[in-house]
Amino acid sequence: MDSSTIEFTPSTALTTSLLGYQSRGHCLIIGAMDAALDAAARLDTPAQTVLVPTRGSAAINKQATEDGVNVIEADALLVNGYLGAFDCAIGDPESPGSLAKLVGVSLLGGFDLVLDLTDSPMMQQEVLPFGYKAPGSDEAALQVALEELAELQGDFEKPKYFEYNASLCAHSRSGITACTNCIDVCGTGAIQSDGDGIRIDPYLCQGCGSCATNCPSGAVQYAYPSPADALAQLTELLKPRQAQGQASVVYLHDVESGAERLEGFTAELNESVLPLAVEEVASIGLDVWLTALAFGVTSIVIEAPAGNNGSRRALEVQSENANTILSGLGLEPRVHLIDAASADLINQLATLECKSIPIATFKAFNDKRQTVRAAIDHLAEHSAPTEASVALSNNSAFGQINVDVDTCTLCLACVTVCPGRALQDGETLPQLKFIESQCLQCGLCETACPESAITLSPRYLYDSEEARRPRLLNEEEPFNCVVCNTPFATQRIIGRMQAKLADHWMFESGSSLRRLKMCEDCRVKDIFNDDKSGIEVHR
Repeated sequence: MDSSTIEFTPSTALTTSLLGYQSRGHCLIIGAMDAALDAAARLDTPAQTVLVPTRGSAAINKQATEDGVNVIEADALLVNGYLGAFDCAIGDPESPGSLAKLVGVSLLGGFDLVLDLTDSPMMQQEVLPFGYKAPGSDEAALQVALEELAELQGDFEKPKYFEYNASLCAHSRSGITACTNCIDVCGTGAIQSDGDGIRIDPYLCQGCGSCATNCPSGAVQYAYPSPADALAQLTELLKPRQAQGQASVVYLHDVESGAERLEGFTAELNESVLPLAVEEVASIGLDVWLTALAFGVTSIVIEAPAGNNGSRRALEVQSENANTILSGLGLEPRVHLIDAASADLINQLATLECKSIPIATFKAFNDKRQTVRAAIDHLAEHSAPTEASVALSNNSAFGQINVDVDTCTLCLACVTVCPGRALQDGETLPQLKFIESQCLQCGLCETACPESAITLSPRYLYDSEEARRPRLLNEEEPFNCVVCNTPFATQRIIGRMQAKLADHWMFESGSSLRRLKMCEDCRVKDIFNDDKSGIEVHR
C-alpha cells in the first residue's frame, strides 16, 4: 500500500488563533559557578546571566565577569514563564525578589531562555516550557541544549490548541472544588484553579489534548483540529473505501515520531488499515472514537508510549470506558491502546473479527456529550445490549446519583451547585429531580450536601429517552407559613430546626419558636410588631 500517512488538519474556516513568542536570546544559566560560566562561554546567544544558587541564604550578591556576564549568587526559589518571558524568584522566601528586575530585563518581559544545570531542575513539569533546557551534568545533553538554545532567537508562532467555555466547567461552585480532571493530566502546568473555573495559560500549553479528552462536560475542547473537523475529514477519507466494500481500521499516531516509525513498516500493513497522523494522539478521545465506529470504522488502534504521564493516563481512562460501553452492547473491544506500533501488532488487531455495523448518517458537532450519545444510540440500535445500563469506573463522566431519602432534607444545596443542571428543583413544590443525561459525575452535589445524603453511581444508561427524562428522587409535603399560608420549607426541615433550637436560650419563648414556622416576610413583621421580642444578645 502507499507509504504515505494522512494528517488531520484544522479546517480553513475554523483555524485556531496563533500565539506569538519573541526571544532576544538573553539566556539565564542556573548552576555551580564554574560549570555555568563555562556554559556561558560556549553558548552562542547575545547575552547571558549566571545564577549560582546559595541554598538557604537570603543574601544576594551581584557581580560581573570581564566578558560582561552578570553573575548573581542568591537562593533560587522558583522559576516560571516560557520562551521570551522567564523569571526566577530569589532571596528571602518570606519576601522574594525578581531576578529579571534585578538584572534589568523585566520591562522586556524577562529572560528569553533558561539553561538549568542543577541536578534537580527548578521546573519539574512532565513537559518543560519552550526555551527551558535542563541537561544537568550530562555533557552530551548539554551540547544538544546549547545548540538548540542558540536557534531560539527571533519571533515564533504556535497555535492556540484549545477553547474553554467556563459556563460548562465542573471544576468548582460556591468554593467547593470537584472536577480536577484537566489539572490532573496536564503535563505542562498550564492549567490552574481560578475561582469556580480554571485558567489555562496558552503560552505554556503545548497541545497534548489530555485536558479536552478527560473533560466530562466539554468545557475544554481541542481546536487543532476540532472534533467536528476531525470527524468530517475522517468521513471523507472513508467514503472511497466504503464504496468498494472495504473495512477500515484507523491507526492513530502522532504527526512527528509516529510518522517516522510508520515509514519503516507501512508497506507491510493490511489493506484495511488507515494510518492517520494527529498533532497529539491524546487530543482524540471518546467522542471521536465512538463516532468513528458508528461511521463504519471497524476498530481504533492508538499508539501512545507507555509511561506515567498525563497523555497516557487520559487515554487509558477513556479507552477503558469506551470498551466497557461497547461490551454492554454485546460488542467486542474495539479501541486498542498500544505502546509501540509494528506491522505485526497492527495487522493482528486489524484482523480481529468484529460484528458489522451499518454506517451512521448523523452529523457530529463540537458538543462532546451529545456526540457520544448519538454515536452510542446508533451502535445500540444495531447491536444487542445485554443490560439497560453498564457500570463504569469512578472517573467516568456518565452516571446517576443515589439519594438517601431518610436523611435528605430537600435543602436543594445540590441543585445550586450542579454545573450540568442534572439536578433540578420542583419549582413550587419541595422536590428533587434528576436528568441522567446531564450528569457529569463531578461530585459537587455529593460534597455540597450537608446531610451526606448523596452518592455517585457511574454508569452508562443506553436508553436515551430514559436518560433525558426528569426522574423524581425525593419529595415531601410542603410546610406552609402559619401566618400567610405560603409554602416556604418542608415539614422535615421545620421539625429539625425546632428540635435543635428548642433548648437554646434565644428560643425560650413560645413566640420565638413560632417564628420558625413563618416565612421570611412574616417573620420580620412579627419581630417588629412584638414589643417583647427584643433579644438580649449579650446574655
